[in-house]
Amino acid sequence: MMYEFRVSEMAEEFGVHRNTIRNWINSGTLPAKEGPGRKYLMKFEDYQLLCEKFGRQPHIKPSSYVDPEKIRKLEEDSQRLEPMVLGHTEKTIYADTNWADTCLTCGTCASACPIAGVDGLDPRKIIRMAVLGLEDELKDTNWPWKCTMCAKCENACPAGVQIMALMRRLRGLRDRDLVPGPIHKGVVTCLERGNNLGIPKDDFIFLCEELGEELEEEGLEGFKTPIDVVGAKVLVTVNSKEPFAEPDDMKYWWRIFHAAGESWTISSENWEGVNWGLFSGDDESMKTVVGRIVDNMRRLKCEVLLLPE
Repeated sequence: MMYEFRVSEMAEEFGVHRNTIRNWINSGTLPAKEGPGRKYLMKFEDYQLLCEKFGRQPHIKPSSYVDPEKIRKLEEDSQRLEPMVLGHTEKTIYADTNWADTCLTCGTCASACPIAGVDGLDPRKIIRMAVLGLEDELKDTNWPWKCTMCAKCENACPAGVQIMALMRRLRGLRDRDLVPGPIHKGVVTCLERGNNLGIPKDDFIFLCEELGEELEEEGLEGFKTPIDVVGAKVLVTVNSKEPFAEPDDMKYWWRIFHAAGESWTISSENWEGVNWGLFSGDDESMKTVVGRIVDNMRRLKCEVLLLPE
């Protein structure tokens, strides 16, 4: 006949701490083994001997008796159980521990983020999901595209987690056809036509020359827009929104260059300075755009590069 008990019940019965009962079980003083439902099982004869050793009467409860056949069946069933194999997720969203594993979950990043809470965005939540390998869930959210990439979260992080690299990686995981329309379109247009808004080469040259004539009329005597000047010191790249919608903004820079007597030039091709491949997480496109700027630097023999951002 088997006797069933809980550690707390046995401790109360013998007037000792529950850890004492556990120590008796572990040392063999109390010959019991684990049973169902956080209970233990022992032979009733062993229970009687323990009671005699401590000068106590056995505490008989109908619920304490267990059918030995039932115990035998439970033991046989436990031997036939197949071990549960949990699914394994490869963590590919970050390359080293600096990306996420060092996160303290302190929430400093969330307090620094200017858009924390927008559509549920929380930098700390994103990092923890990355650690847990929830890549599909992350890349399907709009959080990476809500992020302004201002890096305030990363600057505030006491552990130095590279949150910006993580956000770029998340953007890069999404299929290019599912990247938000304007960003994807800008990358494709830049690759095909040399700038994010697809401004034709002749139109750009005409605008630059016209702006130069306006500056001369405004008092910059002898000013002429330097386009493709080989040997100029500074290569000036342009944000395509300026020639498209805000051309006068370009003239402010040119006035400074003229007043300083600076040697500078603009390329007639691939003059775009805003790399949307960087913003979209498209590393290959980013490298292509950067490569074009480098080619312009070499072709025009410039020493200094000026980006519009």
